[in-house]
Amino acid sequence: MVSSLSYLELSRETEDSTVTRIDRAARAAAAILEHGTSDLFQSTSDSDGNPSSLRLSVPTYLKSNSQLDQLITAIGNSNDGAASLYKWSSTTNVFDRLATTFDDTEGSLHFEPSIDRNHPAFANLVEGRPFIGNVPVQGRTRLAYLIPVLLENNQIAGVVEVDVGDMDDLALAKSRLQTRIVSAAILIIALVVLIGGLFLRREFRPLRQLAKTAEELANGNQPDQVPYTGRQDEIGDLAHGLERVTDLQDKLHKLAYIDQVTTAGNRARYFADLSDALKRSKSGTFGASLIHLDFNGFSKINDTFGHQIGNRVLLQAYVRIANAFGPSAQIARISSDDFCILLPHDIEGSIAETCANRAIELLTAPFNINETEIRVEPRIGIALLPQDAQDVETAHRVAGLALRAAKEGDGLRYEFFSAPLNERVQTDMLMETLLRAALKTRQLTLHYQPQICPKTCSLTGLEALVRWPNKNRGFIPPSDFIPIAEKTGLILELGQYVLEEACKQAAKWTEQGFDFGHVSVNVSPLQFRQPSFADRVKETLEKHNLPADRLCLEVTENVFVDTSEQCVHDILLKLQKIGVQLSLDDFGSGYSSLIYLHRLPFQELKIDRAFISEADQAEQKAHLFQAIVGLGRSLGLRIIAEGAETEGEFALAAIYGCDSVQGFFCSPAVPASQLRNRLEEIRKLASSKTIAWEQRRA
Repeated sequence: MVSSLSYLELSRETEDSTVTRIDRAARAAAAILEHGTSDLFQSTSDSDGNPSSLRLSVPTYLKSNSQLDQLITAIGNSNDGAASLYKWSSTTNVFDRLATTFDDTEGSLHFEPSIDRNHPAFANLVEGRPFIGNVPVQGRTRLAYLIPVLLENNQIAGVVEVDVGDMDDLALAKSRLQTRIVSAAILIIALVVLIGGLFLRREFRPLRQLAKTAEELANGNQPDQVPYTGRQDEIGDLAHGLERVTDLQDKLHKLAYIDQVTTAGNRARYFADLSDALKRSKSGTFGASLIHLDFNGFSKINDTFGHQIGNRVLLQAYVRIANAFGPSAQIARISSDDFCILLPHDIEGSIAETCANRAIELLTAPFNINETEIRVEPRIGIALLPQDAQDVETAHRVAGLALRAAKEGDGLRYEFFSAPLNERVQTDMLMETLLRAALKTRQLTLHYQPQICPKTCSLTGLEALVRWPNKNRGFIPPSDFIPIAEKTGLILELGQYVLEEACKQAAKWTEQGFDFGHVSVNVSPLQFRQPSFADRVKETLEKHNLPADRLCLEVTENVFVDTSEQCVHDILLKLQKIGVQLSLDDFGSGYSSLIYLHRLPFQELKIDRAFISEADQAEQKAHLFQAIVGLGRSLGLRIIAEGAETEGEFALAAIYGCDSVQGFFCSPAVPASQLRNRLEEIRKLASSKTIAWEQRRA
């Protein structure tokens, strides 16, 4: 910038000096001609004192002569330049040269012989006006002052020209100076930019590294450390701030993606990892196996030992799972005792199978906590990605289906997903849809199976059993739709439906004077655990005006699964206050029936079919059946032998003192309209068969 200002100042000073010189040269020329010719030339000036014209009093004087040559030479010497005199030719309309300071020696620069129309000063001169500017001289440019010579009548007579040297030399010098200044400026600017860029690069390097660290944080990656925290300047302050952000993000990451009990990934981490694995699998070069693992009956650990002990079991289980599946596994705990594991690069599932066996081996070993051995039963479902699923929801679902199959299998601890599993699910979904429609349109009906006193062959009660008629299949077996109802929660609606219909029919029989004893209704564990169950039973009895002792509610030992004994006891007491009878169904099929019988208010005991089946043909089994009947009687309970299908089984129940027998030997479940005719047949058949069997026994 300084160079440019200096150049401009120098250019301006040079221009001013040149103008001053040319003005002085013109004045000198006018004065020399005026005084040297004894006033033949008279000078006229403009307002600034510069000569505007020379008036010639003797026209004939303007011709070649020695005096003019001397005057022109004097003019040239006075201005350190050149001078020339031209005469106007009216014939050729040009200014012809008369005298000049240029010589004609060989190698010299020849002055222009005339001034014609192409000359830049021609237009001014023919109009009697002076010209100041650059004029060509033999291919070069000179700064000249051309003064018109006029006659008395203002006619143009000639031109006096003075100059101060070659202008193209000045322009060349000016151009060279300009080039040098520009080159120097560019060089200086380039050096400044280079040095400044290197300096800025060095100074901004910490910012770039901190920006890279911030980008890693934004992408969810936790950096090992934040650089430049030791600096005591603004960079250090920024690094400390980023370090605090890193610590905060680490805490938030743990809260958002880490399970607080086991330190495994949580549900959000699991679905994020699963989504990433499925995206990578779309390339065709990546595959993974998805393992869904949980423990049968884990809730009992929490109920028995408390949640704190349960959490310690989960933590130790996670350690064993990590050891079984290795460091490359992505392990997450998605709910209470559900673990999901992603094994990358396991396209065929061979790694998953090996690891599953290892996990089962490790997890079945007891957990020693507070000098107590706690055991769990692991079950594992395995799905292969992307073969079995293309999206997150499907992948999680099919792994869950495989886990369900592993739980249902006898002794099977792990199961791979397969097409039949999916088909079974589709079948279950269709069954659920149809069942919902059947409940809504009340397509279901009740059949009643008699409970017969084996000694008197009289009716002691009826068990209401739901039936689902179908146009194409006849009756759909309860074993097909009851499990679906329990899994989907429809068992609540179905159970209420059966309770309503059974009470309604029992009320009709009561009005008709039919002595049916009582009607028994099965209650599912889910239905039994509902807080409003006892109130619903009471409302139903009142709605149909049915005495409470005419209704018997049958529950199985499954009501105690995932439910404390105190809770069951409280519900049973509410039902007992209402006045309904309570029956423990399928006695003997569980491990804690004796405890339940001793503590809980049951009035009836139904012995599981497994104890009476073929007991008449095996003496040891008959003794076991006799012992169970005796146990029930000692507790003051009414005893029903369930599932008697042969003459011998029926008679055995009579001999050992069962209060009632229920089974196909007496009658299958029949519609209410056929019940009375069926009872007549039962009395005739059962009476004769029992007498005959007792005679053979004696």
